[in-house]
Amino acid sequence: MSSSPLFEKFGKIIPKGTVLFREGDIGQEMFIIQSGRVKISKTVRNIEKTLSVIGKGEFFGEMAILNDKQRSATAEVVDDSEILVIDRNTFETMIKGNTEIALRIIKKLAQRLQEADNQIENLLIKDNTSRLVNLLAKIAKDKGVDTVM
Repeated sequence: MSSSPLFEKFGKIIPKGTVLFREGDIGQEMFIIQSGRVKISKTVRNIEKTLSVIGKGEFFGEMAILNDKQRSATAEVVDDSEILVIDRNTFETMIKGNTEIALRIIKKLAQRLQEADNQIENLLIKDNTSRLVNLLAKIAKDKGVDTVM
């Protein structure tokens, strides 16, 4: 269990199966995983689609508090987890007071945007065989396996 001052102030131990928020909820907090994993999913035509399963060091939920919009996905705890829960005011104070945190968030958002761009390109331009090849290459890359294309 975490015993850092940050965890003492903002941390929560959250059991497996807990839904932190649902798609469409109003967002007032963002989350930083200290241990455990969280599944991010979206429902399309009554079918749940897992967008990602994220772990230690990852953050999520920031979009809703950055742009004051509803949650765009659902977040469910996959393993018993230790998670920092940061409200909007604290988040803004942290960003204003620490350029390292701001830069890390900007880099992560840029990475997510690039991944979304790649998915759009893959869906719009390529045939099914090319999509499958790209998906397998992405999975291999995510697992740390070198590929030749």
